[in-house]
Amino acid sequence: MRTGLHRFISVLWLRILLLCKRKLSAERAGAAAIASFDRVGRAIEGLSWHAARAAIRAIEWRRVALVASAPFVLPAEFRAAIVRILAYLGAIGTLSLIAAEVFKEPRATATFEPPARPAWIDVENPRPAFELEIPGFGENDTHYAIRRHVEGGGRKDTLSFGELGRTERFISFDIYRAGREIESFGRPADDVRALAAEYGRVSVMHSALPIPSKFGKFHTFEFAIGPFNGYNCVGFTRSFNAPRVQISGLSCNMKLLVDRSVMSCALDRLTLLSAGSDPDIARLFARAELKRSFCGQRDHLLYATPKRPGDVTHSAARKLRLRGRIAR
Repeated sequence: MRTGLHRFISVLWLRILLLCKRKLSAERAGAAAIASFDRVGRAIEGLSWHAARAAIRAIEWRRVALVASAPFVLPAEFRAAIVRILAYLGAIGTLSLIAAEVFKEPRATATFEPPARPAWIDVENPRPAFELEIPGFGENDTHYAIRRHVEGGGRKDTLSFGELGRTERFISFDIYRAGREIESFGRPADDVRALAAEYGRVSVMHSALPIPSKFGKFHTFEFAIGPFNGYNCVGFTRSFNAPRVQISGLSCNMKLLVDRSVMSCALDRLTLLSAGSDPDIARLFARAELKRSFCGQRDHLLYATPKRPGDVTHSAARKLRLRGRIAR
């Protein structure tokens, strides 16, 4: 027993020296500590078992047999041996409990956090509130979507024509009726960049000349979008304070320059179908309709030209007179 204990102490000392090395990682140090603790436990268990056997052998069983005839009488050696055995067993049990508590694996408490609710949600089966037709796009290339802000109550109507990466042309219009989610609209460049980032990577953006429309002049910015800058785009935006409405969008062509007159004409053709319970947006479009240029032509045969003082049709009607007796 003394030789085995000496060998165990030597091995334990070597393990301690190995643990003191700087290059030993934390995982190996932990494993070595567990192994050392295990060896200590086994050594104590072995010593306890040998001590218990020695104590049992030291009992004079003849004397025990002689004294056992008297009830409730045990020799002093037998009582001492039982006490030592119980003490050794208690030490082994305590050591096992300590080892189980110290080196137990941490409980994996799974924390399931609910996914964050998006700020904007898509409206299913949207009813279009705005209408726009652009030559060159069919019904399959026209898409209408409505998004609402969960907390603020804002609404975004999006009309898109074509698809980036699939068609040579792509045009989108966003009519944003702000709610409580924002206090005011941002800078035009930032709003256009945020809008274009929804469709792909945006290259360097440059400010361009404004484009006229029935809503007034729109701020425009030129940039490229998509992989390998495949689309040349022009972003436009205009904000109104009363009501708080922002009209913005993109016009992109694949490897071609964007025709700015087409954008101006499309903005003139943007009409309101239903204002719902928002009379301010109806008033905005009604005032804009009075300034409509009908794509620069004002063809009264195709569109109802608003009456204005000094109009050519009214002045010509005043000059025409009937001849003959009826004219008298």
